[in-house]
This record gives sequence, structure tokens and C-alpha cells, in this order.
Amino acid sequence: MDSRQIKYFIAVAEERNISRAAERLHISQPPLTRHIHALEEELEVLLFVRTSWGVELTQAGEALLQHARNIHNHIELAAEEARSQGRGQIGRLDIGVFGSPLLTDLPLILDAFGTTHPGVKMVIHNIPKDQQFEALRQGRIMISFDRMLPDLTDLQVELVNRQPIVVALNRRNPLSEQEAIHFTQLRGEPMIVGLERPGSQSPMRALFEHYGFEPNIVQRAGDMVSSIAMVAGGFGCSLTISSLQVLQLPNVVYRPLIADLEIMVELYCVYRKEASSPLLTAFLETVRDYSRTHELGAMQQIG
Repeated sequence: MDSRQIKYFIAVAEERNISRAAERLHISQPPLTRHIHALEEELEVLLFVRTSWGVELTQAGEALLQHARNIHNHIELAAEEARSQGRGQIGRLDIGVFGSPLLTDLPLILDAFGTTHPGVKMVIHNIPKDQQFEALRQGRIMISFDRMLPDLTDLQVELVNRQPIVVALNRRNPLSEQEAIHFTQLRGEPMIVGLERPGSQSPMRALFEHYGFEPNIVQRAGDMVSSIAMVAGGFGCSLTISSLQVLQLPNVVYRPLIADLEIMVELYCVYRKEASSPLLTAFLETVRDYSRTHELGAMQQIG
């Protein structure tokens, strides 16, 4: 007994008429009759008896109908689930992230994807930067988001957005009274900077090199959010991205940065080059739509 025989049997049982069942199935009556006879021969039982108006189920046919409907529903459910998996509409998406993207871009991307793919379970892994790429290579996560990247020749990298730099200041700092801060005014200012990652360089470093002075580092922070918290604590000032101005901590103010060298902080998504998951493909479409919609720069592919 195969799925087609089950489908044909259910149609005849519900229509109680071979001709009407054939019309419903969009086939001619003779092959439908042959399939029903073949099913009866296989089961060695009579499923229908003829009447003046069509056919009626025997007791054996009544017993089979309940199971046939259950089997047919399971087959339809399995087929639909397979199609949904193939379209990236269901499944589990493991995402690695650390620090500021959790407060800015990623929530918007997740909300957009969740709206169009409600059947997908998204799991966020707050993984330290130096461990994210190994998690990708091992398949523990499917995609990660990061701002400063080392050379990743074995992984695929796409630009998500580019943001200007602003200065986070404690209200007690006299510079907070200005509408904007010129970079040269930061010379000698106590500064909170990020941790250096081997193989990568902070875009802020380029500004210090351009103006020819070293920052007066008083604290190092693991991420931009931590650096702003230290600004609130009065440790010093910090360079951060414009979107983090949504983080309103006590005593913290943000001011535009004036410099004759345009430096943008870039956010990337990273995934395995050989990845062929329909779920990842669907998620990347949302990421790219987000980038285009928010006019955050043209998408880039990096070798």
C-alpha cells in the first residue's frame, strides 16, 4: 500500500462514488477502479460494495479509512515540513555575537527575520570574539557578527554596515559643554580603549596615528558597552559608534567627532564558505535587506 493508493482510497470512501472521486482526483475512472481493486487484492479484503448510487464502505473499509486519513495527514505534514526546511522557514539558527551589536543592529535584524520566519528558533550565543570563529569552523554556530576582524581566508565575510565615531564623555568633563569635539582635543585626555585583538587593528588607532599622538589610556574595556559604563563611572572618555547613543547611562553624554580623516567602524557577518543551509541563505537575505534599507553602505564580499 503506497501513498497514492491511500489518497485514492480516501477519495472514493468520502465521495461514495467512483466517478465523482475520479473527477476530484483529476484522473479517469478506469485507472481509479484498477487501483482500488489492486488495494483490495493486496489486503485480501473487500473494501467497497456497489450500490445503485455508487459504493459503500464495508466494515473493513471503515476500519481502514480512519488509519488511511491519519497516514495521509502524516505524509502531508512530512512533505510540508520538508518543503519548509528547504525554503529555510523552519529549523534552528545559532548566532554568535559579542558586545555592541546586541544593542544596535542585531535586534532589528532578528525582529525582521522572526516576522517573516516565525517557525525558526533563533538562539543567540554571547561568545568572546577570540572564540567566535572557532565556533563557526566547528559548526556550533551558523553565523556571527563582529566589528574588528583578523585575516579570515577560510571564512566568508560580508559587510553589514558602517557607522561614524562619536565621543562618549562624562558630564563633569569640560569638553561635554561643547557641541562637537575635534580629535586633537583628546590629546592627554584620560581614555578608555578596547582590548587589542591579534591580527586586527581598531579603526580608532588610525586616527591617533594620523594626528601623531598616543592615547592616554587609563582603562581597557572588553567591548564598547563596557567602555561607556566606565565613562559613566568617571574613568575617562571613549570613542564609540554613533548608534550606541541609544545607551543612555547616568552622567554620559555623546558628542560628534570632528576630524579631517574620515574613519568608519564596520560591522560584519561571518559564516562558513561551504555552508549551503537554506536557513542561512534566508537569514542572509534579511541581513542584506537590512543593510540596503538602512542605507548603511553597499554590500561587500571579502575573499
